[in-house]
Amino acid sequence: MFGNKVITDTHKIDELFGRYVQAVFPSKERAKEILASGKKLRFYLGIDPTGPDIHLGHSTNFFVLKKLIELGHEVVLLIGDFTALIGDPTGKDTARRALSSEEINKNMRSYLKQALHILPKGKFELKYNSEWLEKLTFKDVIKLSSHFTQQQMIIRDMFQERLKADQPIYLNEFLYPLAQGYDSVAMQVDGEIGGNDQTFNMLVGRTLSKQLLDKDKIVITTWLLEDPITKKKIMNKSEGKYISLNDKAGDMYGKVMAINDSAVIPLFMHATEVLSSSIDGEIHELSKTQPMKAKKQLAFELVKLHHGEKEAQKAKEEWENVFSKKELPENIQEVPGDGMKIVDFITEHALAPSSSEAKRLLDQGAVSINDEVVKEWSHILKKGDVVRVGPRKFLKVS
Repeated sequence: MFGNKVITDTHKIDELFGRYVQAVFPSKERAKEILASGKKLRFYLGIDPTGPDIHLGHSTNFFVLKKLIELGHEVVLLIGDFTALIGDPTGKDTARRALSSEEINKNMRSYLKQALHILPKGKFELKYNSEWLEKLTFKDVIKLSSHFTQQQMIIRDMFQERLKADQPIYLNEFLYPLAQGYDSVAMQVDGEIGGNDQTFNMLVGRTLSKQLLDKDKIVITTWLLEDPITKKKIMNKSEGKYISLNDKAGDMYGKVMAINDSAVIPLFMHATEVLSSSIDGEIHELSKTQPMKAKKQLAFELVKLHHGEKEAQKAKEEWENVFSKKELPENIQEVPGDGMKIVDFITEHALAPSSSEAKRLLDQGAVSINDEVVKEWSHILKKGDVVRVGPRKFLKVS
């Protein structure tokens, strides 16, 4: 498919398994041997449309897909429109809310556009797993489930944690890895790529591929973006703390500038294509001696990757004007608010998710009006006031 000649150059194959890849099953050595054989292989990445955004943490998977395309292999981007109905418990200590079909359809619309920030247009296939999962009968599901034991499912770390905490584990959560595993069978793939939090699910697909297709499916797990100091995820979608590939250039730049200094190197390594030698050398040194300068370089690189160099330069200049020169950004949105209390204004115009959060922001001094910090909840706004919440949110009162 797509007519690319398979490249067997060992140096390029080694690059594939470089900085973005954490582990490979059955092993890196065996996977390299298969890739060096010259056979055109078929790999896929699955993403459930649980929200409208793909975040920087997904970049790692897309870079691996891009390298596979460059090596001449077939690549499938699979939208899990069916599996999103079930809800994957991976990495959660509680069950994830299953989405409605309407929510899923809404979320799917922007996924392809964001994927094209990294993947070359026309060089990969787009599929939806409802195409085959909706056709399975109850008899089919029973037959699939017979390949696994209850003990194999319950051994997952997040289920063990829930058992200790006396929290429920629902049967549909056992079915999720089965459904994802069947994707590999339905598409008859040779390999799958995913974050290391998806290892269990991908290995279920490896087992099914071996038993039903006699295929030794390759599983490539990628690094999750983790702060080396706090040991927490840098991108946490469930908590709303992430930088989206869908963010506007200025928002993306500003969000990068707000991250912890310790997150700069992991983002350079796993969310950009900047040369590893530069990251290990000059950028690593810069992050220790001039962390703000390193962060600005990271913000520029990320915006350039997703929006182009012109937008990156514009975002950089606007951030400098607002934060270094204390100037206001251009084109501040005007919204009704004359005579409103500041706490009501913040909530109504979604500058905070709730009234209690708006009050917390005011108490912490995170709200200013015309560049003056305001903490009084009942402060009355007037026409022309410029309200700023946090480092990047501005609105003008009309």
